[in-house]
Amino acid sequence: MVATSPVRPDAPLHEAVARITGMLRDAGVPSPAADARWLVQGIAGVDPHRHPDTPLPRAALPALNDAVARRAAREPLQLILGTAPFRALELVCRPGVFVPRPETEIVAGLAVDVAQRVGSPAPIVAEPCTGTGAIACAIAAEVPGARVIATDRDPAAVHLARHNADRVRRGVAGPPGFARAATLTVQTGDLLDPLDPELRGHLDVLVANPPYLPADDRDSWAPEVAAHDPDTALVGGADGHEVVNALLTLAARWLAPGGTVILEIDERRGADVAGAARHAGLSSIEVARDLTGADRAIVARRPV
Repeated sequence: MVATSPVRPDAPLHEAVARITGMLRDAGVPSPAADARWLVQGIAGVDPHRHPDTPLPRAALPALNDAVARRAAREPLQLILGTAPFRALELVCRPGVFVPRPETEIVAGLAVDVAQRVGSPAPIVAEPCTGTGAIACAIAAEVPGARVIATDRDPAAVHLARHNADRVRRGVAGPPGFARAATLTVQTGDLLDPLDPELRGHLDVLVANPPYLPADDRDSWAPEVAAHDPDTALVGGADGHEVVNALLTLAARWLAPGGTVILEIDERRGADVAGAARHAGLSSIEVARDLTGADRAIVARRPV
């Protein structure tokens, strides 16, 4: 880790941000200016953009210096601050559980749009590989009447997803609670194994951000990923898309006729996944792109 100098006591926030930006840049942090602003705001409790000349509270200095040292050591910002923004929500993050990424908001948005169009009866949505519960919580917060069932095989992820679901339900994570009549349950188990067998053939939406990277990618990961995200949330197997392909097969069995599956994918594998969806018997297949133009998700439907 690079050596850091403490921010001087009572420095105006704009000076603290500038100094921390330099420290993080020297440490190789990819977005030093943005991270510096979020660290100052998160620790000091004051937005440095809106109040640039406000002095940094002396009481905040030890915690800020510790947070800067952790970020310079390439610990993820979300784990340092303890939360991550996701659509309209603020989700709790904890070590050992996959940190939600901004690009997954695209996947959640697609699922919200599809679920909102289901209408009556209320949409039934399954989200395996839930992690922090990000996608499931977004759907429960935005889709009236949604019945959302999230699953994960990692007990730590299940515990955290339940915690985030409770925070959203109580209105302390962003919007004023769940959407009208929406429900969310989080169950322990692999993929769709925990679901009631009576739901087979009745899901309106199957959505997930599953592990989709090949095992050989490990050496190319940034320190934030390699040292802090659980390997099981990243690697789908030797090929990478083993879990994606399994979910496409399950989609053909568990979706209602006309139901939709939406899966985040490796941006290098759009054409491959479209072929796997066709092989699984799905139709209306699309590869959705994110704001950078990269292939981000496969969207397909069970034929009516």
